[in-house]
Amino acid sequence: MKKIPVFAKITFKLYLLLIAIYTAFRVALLLLNLDRVGETTFGEVFQAFVMGVRFDIVTIGFVISIPTIILTIFSFFGKKSRLFELIYTWVLTICFTITFGICAADIPYFDQFFDRFNITAFEWMATGDSAFVFKMIWEEPTYILMMLPVLVCGFIFWFFANRILKRSTGWESVNYGYYGIATVLLWGLVFIGMRGRLNEKSPIMVGTAYFSNNAMLNQLGLNPNFTLARSWLDSKDPDNQKVRFMSDEQAIALVQKNFGIENPDPEFPIARIEDFSIPLRFSRNDGESFSSFRQEPLGVAEKSPATDTVSNNYNVIVVIMEGMSYNKTAHGGNTHNLTPFLDSLMDNSLSFNNCYTTGTHTYCGIYSTSVSYPVVFRNHALKRIPVLQYDGLAATLQKFGYQTAYFTTHDKEFDNVAGFMSQNGVERIVSQADYPASEVKTTLGVPDDYMFHFSMDVFDEMAANGRPFFAEMMTASDHGPYYVPEYFEPHSADIRWQIVEYADYSLRKFIELASEKPWFDNTLFVFVADHGAAFDTDYSIPLSYFHTPLVFYMPKCLQSIENECIASQIDIFPTVMGILGKSYVNNTFGIDLQREKRRYAYFMADDKYGVIDHEWLLINQPANEQIGLYKYVEKDIENYIFDYPELADEMRKYGESAWQVSEYQLDKKKTKFLSHE
Repeated sequence: MKKIPVFAKITFKLYLLLIAIYTAFRVALLLLNLDRVGETTFGEVFQAFVMGVRFDIVTIGFVISIPTIILTIFSFFGKKSRLFELIYTWVLTICFTITFGICAADIPYFDQFFDRFNITAFEWMATGDSAFVFKMIWEEPTYILMMLPVLVCGFIFWFFANRILKRSTGWESVNYGYYGIATVLLWGLVFIGMRGRLNEKSPIMVGTAYFSNNAMLNQLGLNPNFTLARSWLDSKDPDNQKVRFMSDEQAIALVQKNFGIENPDPEFPIARIEDFSIPLRFSRNDGESFSSFRQEPLGVAEKSPATDTVSNNYNVIVVIMEGMSYNKTAHGGNTHNLTPFLDSLMDNSLSFNNCYTTGTHTYCGIYSTSVSYPVVFRNHALKRIPVLQYDGLAATLQKFGYQTAYFTTHDKEFDNVAGFMSQNGVERIVSQADYPASEVKTTLGVPDDYMFHFSMDVFDEMAANGRPFFAEMMTASDHGPYYVPEYFEPHSADIRWQIVEYADYSLRKFIELASEKPWFDNTLFVFVADHGAAFDTDYSIPLSYFHTPLVFYMPKCLQSIENECIASQIDIFPTVMGILGKSYVNNTFGIDLQREKRRYAYFMADDKYGVIDHEWLLINQPANEQIGLYKYVEKDIENYIFDYPELADEMRKYGESAWQVSEYQLDKKKTKFLSHE
């Protein structure tokens, strides 16, 4: 050991210290997610931690490389300097404390999304919503508590690094032969460590960590600093800016085939006329309606869709429920009795038990519910410049004389909701600025039940105008920072269950208040989630994050049916139009669930996607060439991709063609249909 140069010994000890600290964060992540591990062995857990050391070494190498070059050069002169040691220690302490902060932030992020920390967490920061996000974090105690381990780990690193440098010896006895050999070996190992693997074709990738069929253990080995850096680099890659699964022509042909479009419009390839001669009020469980229906290609119908139908001017209120996973309901198997009212609605409505959202973020739910377009990877649909116009719910109903409004509990500018909605047919936006300041309890604004209470006067005013109205409402209480009003008494001890109970209580109060109004019987209520929550973690995409209740409630007009057909969040708009019996041009990716069958639902989880039917779940992570086909109903984690290649290819093309055409529609600004008359 005496012949090993001092810079090599210092670097080696610092690596060991840092690996120990990163491992401590990994142990914490595991202990907090033991319920997600499932059946496994000690050997698999150990392998995940060994894999973690590999990713830790990569992270350490990129941070420590330049300081170690300086250390190597300084030690060449064979003179010990306490000033240099202090500067070196403090520089490394600051740099690595930042990485510890990312590790700490990763823990609540993983709890929320079942995904390691990545660039998606900073989308708000780059688009003007950083103050809102920081306030939301500050008001959530569990997030603030994550600062404590960061400071502790920063101090531990400083203490031991300072001790290592202070007690280092052998600065003066420089053997240049050993020095040269050690330099070559050390830097060879550092750069190999930064690369993560010896294979010359590719450095270490996220997919390298996936060594088993256990989704939790596969992710456990990752270092969140690596996933953050990798996702940022991927976001800067021009090839990742646009979806290019296949050619536009091939994708359009597939989508037209799936929609049954035989005579497409030359300018708007997915537009089709939905023509209703009789308003629909009842449906059978197989998805076929009792009333007659005619869908015609564009150019066939001689009369305008708006005048060729007998329709109903029902009011429409769509409630997007924050984080309301189907798994939180008794229908979804939850035994905690969290949503008794929502469950009763599902029993007394036209409800769909196999509905899926399109993404993992609130803006995804708002976008897809409003305009029936899917989200595409990390592209923030509401903040796209310029803000496009769509043939969505508000814009289409506005053409039929509807008054339109949007309600949120907090700042209307967050996620550019106000700008997007105003551009797409919403005439009035009710937000935090409209509520009394005394009712604003957190960064997320007023509690859900207060927003619902406040909305009654607005709906009364709109109803008094003699025209039907449409409103979309976004709840927020089931999202940190949690606030449970004093007047509500939950039966659960866990705050995460209490807030679900409160959200359900708010829905009950909303319907009770509305039922006292003269406009109630003439109003269609729709309930859906923006996204779910990560409960089931059998696969790398937790289905509970996408599985949502979908309820169409209008007791005087809609028959109570539990429908088992595959449905998507993007199907709300066409299904509402079918219930209203209003003919229109459907220039979206949604279908009328009462008249058409959806073969698959598809959804995005930032860097990977899923396609699902009643039996199979396809998961693909294109950047890392990770693809799997699973029997999700049986929670079977065996990958059947090689057993059913044709099925997997069909599912993949179904989803990819839709996303490809969606990108085409956006690029070519074809989201709003323009008549050729």
